[in-house]
Amino acid sequence: MDSPKNYFRLLAEDRQHDTASTFLYPLLGFASWCYRLGVRTFRWLYEKKILARKRLPYPVVSIGNLTWGGTGKTPFVEYLARKICAHRRVPLILTRGYSHDEVKELQNHLPMAMVGVGKDRAKAAEQIIKEKRHVDIVLLDDGLQHMVLERDVDIVAINALNPFGNEKLIPRGILREPLTVLKRTSIVVLSHVNLIKEDELKKLKDKIKILAPQVQIVETFMEPIFLYRAKTHARMPLEKLAGKRVGTFAAVGTPRSFQLVLQRAHMKTVRNFEFLDHHNYTEEELLKIKQVGQSAGTEEIITTEKDFFRSRELIANVLNPLVLAARLRVISGEEILTDRLFRLLGVRR
Repeated sequence: MDSPKNYFRLLAEDRQHDTASTFLYPLLGFASWCYRLGVRTFRWLYEKKILARKRLPYPVVSIGNLTWGGTGKTPFVEYLARKICAHRRVPLILTRGYSHDEVKELQNHLPMAMVGVGKDRAKAAEQIIKEKRHVDIVLLDDGLQHMVLERDVDIVAINALNPFGNEKLIPRGILREPLTVLKRTSIVVLSHVNLIKEDELKKLKDKIKILAPQVQIVETFMEPIFLYRAKTHARMPLEKLAGKRVGTFAAVGTPRSFQLVLQRAHMKTVRNFEFLDHHNYTEEELLKIKQVGQSAGTEEIITTEKDFFRSRELIANVLNPLVLAARLRVISGEEILTDRLFRLLGVRR
């Protein structure tokens, strides 16, 4: 939890104010300027066709994010895949596979879809083609920075709780791309819109429209469905824990959103353990979570499915927590997504 990675994340979010940070902030600012130059050069090389792009024999929908973690990108990929499968079409999800937890989660939730994993996603797709497996459409996970593949639709996911951070590029901020990249985007998907005030949401949408007048906006949130026990998978309704003291642990992009979802279900989150996205838990860490939770009088420990899939056996044996099952829901703009997908798939209404 107090790792160098976590320290630099706090710096990027302007939340570190020790002696070292006064020296590091200017250095990180210079590194951010170098990163910006690299990103612009990289995109320019592809735009001028100095670097070649590959076209797959299927329609390609790219789903990416502007910031470092926590945008709800993976749940949105799952949502699109479910929508495609509902029309008896087969999506191929191409993911770099930064962590096995997201891949396992996608495979577990989407048995009808295919998942291709690899840094070279074009190569992963070509392997599927070589095997002559049926595919109707490709969902390019984390595709904003993956310029190698041509795409038919560019979708960018933005976390409404923390859309742009301090508006600086990494490592000084949390932006992976300059905000100007939104001008090349077809659709912006706002996540966690139910966790912010209406006036804040309006300001965010107005800002996006100023940055990219052409973009269409879709609003989403994560809807908790039920809880289940890690070892037995026995389900439990959320209402059963209303008013109860619970502890949480999560290594996701925005642990705060997970805690807010539980609070909205009237649980009292009294001990929250936050780790960096994709963190691999140790037995020692899990035992500490158990010990602190017991000392604080928590009645249950709760984690996310993403965390559980990362270390199933270890988490089940050491903690046996409750796992929150949640699904992405679209509040507005579903017709935008349906129209784009139907056109790409050739589905008649």
